[in-house]
Amino acid sequence: MLPELTDRENQVLKLIADGLTNREISCSLTISESTVENHIHHIYEKIGTTNRAQAVAYAFRMNVILVGEIVENRGNPS
Repeated sequence: MLPELTDRENQVLKLIADGLTNREISCSLTISESTVENHIHHIYEKIGTTNRAQAVAYAFRMNVILVGEIVENRGNPS
């Protein structure tokens, strides 16, 4: 059975997958960085991961996030 993430946790996970930092997520959702950190901690606990890469991989494996939902690539070389 899949752990149920809250709507906000799903939002945070999708923003992590978009490559946003905690600060960028907090600005995007107009919440504090510590609140973002709390959401991330809860996500990790619920899905049994310990870092962003594992959480994003889990989300793709379980179809929590679909490839078309990733908004932009923040790793563009400049």
